[in-house]
Amino acid sequence: MTRGRRRGVTTAVLSGALLVVIVAIVLGCTPMSRAAPGAVSAVQEVVGDSGEVSVYVVERNINVMPRCQLTVRMIDGVAEDELARVLERVWAATGDSPCIVKTVKTVETASRSTVFGAPPVAMTAGEASAVAAALQRIDVVTVSVREDGGVNADASVRTGDFSDAAELARAAVASAALEEEFGRVLWSMRWSADSSPYDDATVTSDITPDARLADLFDGLAALRDSGALGDGYGTDDAALDAPIIAVKLNAITESGSTVVGIGLTVAGWDADDLDARGAELAQSSRAAEAARMIAALGEEVGVPIGSITANGTVDLLPEP
Repeated sequence: MTRGRRRGVTTAVLSGALLVVIVAIVLGCTPMSRAAPGAVSAVQEVVGDSGEVSVYVVERNINVMPRCQLTVRMIDGVAEDELARVLERVWAATGDSPCIVKTVKTVETASRSTVFGAPPVAMTAGEASAVAAALQRIDVVTVSVREDGGVNADASVRTGDFSDAAELARAAVASAALEEEFGRVLWSMRWSADSSPYDDATVTSDITPDARLADLFDGLAALRDSGALGDGYGTDDAALDAPIIAVKLNAITESGSTVVGIGLTVAGWDADDLDARGAELAQSSRAAEAARMIAALGEEVGVPIGSITANGTVDLLPEP
């Protein structure tokens, strides 16, 4: 063999070896990307025609942890028992793959009505059934499985009046199976009106929410409908009959005890008016009368009101 041919063969061998090394380095640097197709296929096999699977991949880099997270989007109108079947099996579908199922969404175009997994190795049939029922029962809810095995349930509605808050509360109460199956459920619910008056309600509970809250919300809806709270925004004057343009309720339940606070926003009253005439507002105004009716409503439904304020500063709660 001539020196030229030897040089050519040596160059080819070195080039081939270098190519192998480059390919090995590239493959070694993209483990998540290599694992993703198999994981998607395995999860799609579980989901079948009931939904679609997508994947989000991030490879390891400086100050960046690698991730391979799969999202399942169920078809609109999926049956509750089919959703429960998927929830029971989908978390463990990826096996030993570094890819995990992170999210299952019940409506293809929604960002909520969702369950996030920690993920658990698997859900029992009872757990999957409880989650599926909650996702189908509440239009906009996120159920998150915690590392300790419990769940967080976050629901939000922005429409209508306090009767919609009552409907949301009853849906949460009807989802008591979550607590039965997972042990502890931390509920966070928010309802708000999408137009004037801008009433809203927030409920935080470390157990299934108190069913009597729904009765309280219904009563507040009836009170608003009666006209007792006034209509419109009133004038810039601090009138005693100024309308109440927002009722904001906050209920916190801890260890079975519920504390409710209510804030009324009275039109036309600024800080100077409140300083000068706060006592008058607290005793003989539309807001004062509304506070008395709300306090009576709370007693009637069995949910005593802990505090009622006007514009964040004036205490309106009648003395016991």
